[in-house]
Amino acid sequence: MGSVIDGSIQGSGYGQRSKEGSRIARGEPGTSGIAQAGKEQAKQLGSAAKKRVYQQVESRRGDVAKGMRGLVSTLESISGREEAKVARPLLGSAAGLLRRTSDRLENETTEELLADAQTQVRERPGLFIAGCVAAGFVLGRLIKS
Repeated sequence: MGSVIDGSIQGSGYGQRSKEGSRIARGEPGTSGIAQAGKEQAKQLGSAAKKRVYQQVESRRGDVAKGMRGLVSTLESISGREEAKVARPLLGSAAGLLRRTSDRLENETTEELLADAQTQVRERPGLFIAGCVAAGFVLGRLIKS
């Protein structure tokens, strides 16, 4: 009867390896081809997944930009009202930010947007975390109501 340490518990399949798997685990010669093939398949799978995500983002970017433009026009109409006199500067800056963002979504590629986002997160991680917290708070309030 085997022990738990060597993985050969009697009556279970736990810890049982094929002969080839055991050779790979020990790093014996002749197994690098199998390991290399596994790495290559993982790389291809990752590449295919990345390509599919980019296609999904590309197909929805126009809709997001259109929604942002609608929000910009709503913010501008609200800021034109007399009741919004105090909040007018804040509404104007929010509308400007959304307008610039929608323009970038329409004019830049997904790769450029992702590279810029990664740069911004690396340069200002605290701002990124604060933005995530604020977005989570807003989404929580929207979902709750």
